[in-house]
Amino acid sequence: MRNNLHVILTFAFSLLCVEESLSEPFKYFEINQLPDWDYLMYSQRWPISACVAWEEKSKSNVCSLPKDPNTWLVHGLWPTKTGTNGPNKCNSAIHFDPDQLEPLLDDLNNHWTNIEGHTKQYSFWSHEWNKHGTCASVLPQLDSVYNYFKKGLDFNKDFDILKTLSASNIVPNMNNYTIEDISNAVQKNLGKVPQIECIVDSKTKDSLLSEIRLCLNKSFELIDCTSVGLALSNCSTKKPLKYLKDVPGEMAKANVDGYNVNPEEILSREEMLREWYILIKFLIWFTL
Repeated sequence: MRNNLHVILTFAFSLLCVEESLSEPFKYFEINQLPDWDYLMYSQRWPISACVAWEEKSKSNVCSLPKDPNTWLVHGLWPTKTGTNGPNKCNSAIHFDPDQLEPLLDDLNNHWTNIEGHTKQYSFWSHEWNKHGTCASVLPQLDSVYNYFKKGLDFNKDFDILKTLSASNIVPNMNNYTIEDISNAVQKNLGKVPQIECIVDSKTKDSLLSEIRLCLNKSFELIDCTSVGLALSNCSTKKPLKYLKDVPGEMAKANVDGYNVNPEEILSREEMLREWYILIKFLIWFTL
C-alpha cells in the first residue's frame, strides 16, 4: 500500500512541476523588479483595415466585425518605455480574470472587439492584459483587470476618432487623404500629435489607414507622440491613404454579427492548483 501511495504522490508532484514549468514565463516580480515605463500609448484601430490585415494572413481567416463596423475600436493601452516597445508581460500576480469583465462585455464586444473570427471570445482581451495590462497595473487606476479595460473603454469615448476626423471632413469613403490630413485633424480637435499607422492591401497595393495612436502621461494627460521620440507615421509618403468604408471584394462575406464562439471557462493558475490539490487528497484517501 505504501508503494502505491509513493507512486501516486510522485506522479502528482510531477504534474505540479509540469504545471509550474508552464507558468515559468509569468513568475512573480519582486518589488525591485516593478516595470519601468514612461508613458501610455493608446491605440485605436479601424475595423475595416484590421479585417483586411487579418484575412490576408491566411485564406482560412474570417473577420468578426462589430455590429457597427464604421466605428473606431480599442486595440490596446500599452505602457511604454521611451525608445522601446515594452515592457511586456510583467506582474503575473494579477491573473486575467474573465469574471471581472462581465459588467463590461457589451461595451467590449462593440468597442474593444476581437476582429479574429473563430477564436475564443476572451483570447484577445487575455492577450492584451497579459502582455500590457500586467505592466500598466503599477498605476492604482489600472490595478485590476476591470479597471484596465474600463479605462480603455472610457478613452474610446473621450477620444472619439470618428468624430475627430469627421470634424475635418475626413470620412470613410474612396477619397484619398494624406498623413498630414489625418495628423492635422487630430491635432486640431485633440490638441496633440498622434502616431498614424497604415497597412498595405496586398492585392490593390493601396495604403490603408489602420490605427491612430495617442500618447498619454501617467496622469492620463495627452502628450505629443513625437515628444517621446516616436515617428509620426509608418505610412508611405509616396501614395495617398485610403480610409475604407467597407471591406473590399470577397472579404465582404466576413461575419459581422459579433462573436461566433461561445465563451470558455478560463481557470486561473490558483484554481488549477486547487483542483490538483483536491485530486491528490482524494487519491491519498482512496489508497488508505
